Amino acid sequence: DPHRWLAETKWLCEEVKERESKEKKLRCYLLQSREQLKHFTQMKEAEHQSLFKQIKKQEKLLEDVHREKR
Repeated sequence: DPHRWLAETKWLCEEVKERESKEKKLRCYLLQSREQLKHFTQMKEAEHQSLFKQIKKQEKLLEDVHREKR
């Protein structure tokens, strides 16, 4: 039946369009999530570097104080 075939074909086309749209949205969301993760990772790394520098600075101050006591 050509009418049924046409109706099924139209329905399948709509399904494909809908799935492609969902896939596109998910890919976009995935890219955004990756960028956020990259950003947060860089922020954490910078924070760790800053804390490490502070610790080194305090260690140096402690060494200086010990030296002065002697």
